[in-house]
Amino acid sequence: MLRVMLTNDDGIRAPGIAALAMDIGRYAEVMVVAPEDPSSATSHCITLHKPLRLDPAEGFQGCNAHNPRIKAWACSGTPSDCSMLGLLYLANDHPVDLLISGINAGENVAQDLSYSGTVGAALEGAINGIPSLAVSQVGPKVISYEDSARIFDLVLTVLLFGRVFPHQASLAAAWRANAGSDENGALWQLPEDSTEAPVEGYPQPRGWFPAVLDGTPCLNINIPDVAPEEIRGIRWTVAGRREYRDVVQPTMDPRGKPYYWIAGEKVLLEDETAGTDTHALKEGYVSVTPMSYDITNKPDLERMNRWFRER
Repeated sequence: MLRVMLTNDDGIRAPGIAALAMDIGRYAEVMVVAPEDPSSATSHCITLHKPLRLDPAEGFQGCNAHNPRIKAWACSGTPSDCSMLGLLYLANDHPVDLLISGINAGENVAQDLSYSGTVGAALEGAINGIPSLAVSQVGPKVISYEDSARIFDLVLTVLLFGRVFPHQASLAAAWRANAGSDENGALWQLPEDSTEAPVEGYPQPRGWFPAVLDGTPCLNINIPDVAPEEIRGIRWTVAGRREYRDVVQPTMDPRGKPYYWIAGEKVLLEDETAGTDTHALKEGYVSVTPMSYDITNKPDLERMNRWFRER
């Protein structure tokens, strides 16, 4: 049976991770390790200069009597700390097949990937050799976290097994009907429906990613804020670009001393280039972006080498 570790940056009590655990827990063994408090925008930060605590999260939705496949812990550290403690300690003797970080409240696209604790936790999983997925939703104005978990379940099984299981057939049929002819971006082709139901649970994936990849897969998945049956399909994308205003907001305390909020909630400019994550979400597609912890700009490295050779 598939063994999955879940984490997030919204904290152990966030509804997104509970919905994901309840959905995946029907077909997989689930180990939840999440921050005890919200830890958004912590990027890939890890804790080095103070001890960490790891306590059973007995009140986590779906644990124990509700579903014995789900076990949960709260960690005093960052999302990346959670990945490390889960993979290198709790699962040390029985490795997991997949790490999933989310479901995050709000999309993680464009340059937000640099700040996101959701993304940082997934990158930490990939560093430790575990295929990892970060998943976020734009809503929830239209869709609920339960809707997003259902959407993600279909994306996950197509990715891992190349199948559409019977319980996903109606959703997959809606996406095929909505896709039409798509000329912008690389659209995933959903496979035909399988008649085989995962009675005991999803199997462990074997060879589900190409051997030619440079490293362990790490994918950033964003779900648009549209009804599940209105999604137009799934696109491979690159990170787009956003510009914010009012990023630093100064104000005064009662003693006349200045202090500051880093906010930047308002989008001034958003990349609408076809093939970007921002464009895919705007068009009603699930966006999937391959990521790497290697932040070397390889094209510019080659350009710089060539420029120095030609001087």
